Amino acid sequence: MDQNIQYQRFLLAAIVCCLMSVITTLGIHSNLFELGELSFDERIRLFENSKYIANRFWVIVHCLLVLIAMLGFLLIQFKKNPGFTILGFVFFAVFSFTEIFRQMFVFFYLNNLRRSYIQTDDVAVQEIIQINMDHAGLIGYALFGLFIVAFAFGNICYGISLFGSTKIDRILAYLLLIWGFGNLTAFGNEFWESESIGQFIEYFSIIYQPIMRALLGFWMLHKFKQIIANKAAVNNMYN
Repeated sequence: MDQNIQYQRFLLAAIVCCLMSVITTLGIHSNLFELGELSFDERIRLFENSKYIANRFWVIVHCLLVLIAMLGFLLIQFKKNPGFTILGFVFFAVFSFTEIFRQMFVFFYLNNLRRSYIQTDDVAVQEIIQINMDHAGLIGYALFGLFIVAFAFGNICYGISLFGSTKIDRILAYLLLIWGFGNLTAFGNEFWESESIGQFIEYFSIIYQPIMRALLGFWMLHKFKQIIANKAAVNNMYN
C-alpha cells in the first residue's frame, strides 16, 4: 500500500513538473531574457549581468522539470512498451544532463575566464584568454548539438511507444513524432543555414513545444486518473 501511495505521489509531482515546463519553455524561447546587441566589453562582463545569470538558472530548472516529467511518462508507459520507453528516457536524461553541464560550463569555466580577462592588464594573457573563450564557445556549440539530437530521439522513442494503444495515445504518438522530427530539422539547419527553415523553427519552438508539454501533462493526468480508478475497482472487488 505504501509503495502505491509513493508511486501516485511521484506521478502527481511529475505531472506538475510537466505543466510547469510549459512556463519555462515559453521563457526560454521568448524575449524574456533577451540581452540585445552587446559590445565586447558587455560580453566580457556577462558574469555580472543578473538577467544572463537568471537565464542560466532558468534553463537548469527547465531541464530538471523535463527530466522528472519524462520519468513520470516512463512509469506510466513502461508496462505497455518497455523497450522504446526506456530508450526514450535515456535520451531525455542525456538531453537534460548535457544542457545542465553546458550551463555549469558557463558558470565555472567561461565566466571565470571573463573575470580573469578583466583582472589582468597583460595584453598577451588577455589574448590567450580570448582564444580560450572562443574555444569554450565551440565546445558549448557541440554540446548544444548533442542536446538537440538527444531531445529529438527522446520524443521519437516515446512516440513509437504509444502506437498500438488507444486513439488518444496514437494521436499523441504522431504529435511526438512531429516534435522529434522538427528538432532534427533544427539540428540539420545548423548546417543548411536556411533562413526560411530558421524562421519555421523559431515559431515551432515558441508555439508547438509549449502546446506539446501541456498535452503531455494532461495525457499523464488522464492516465493517472485511470490508475486511481483501476486501483479503486480492484479494492472494491476484495472488500
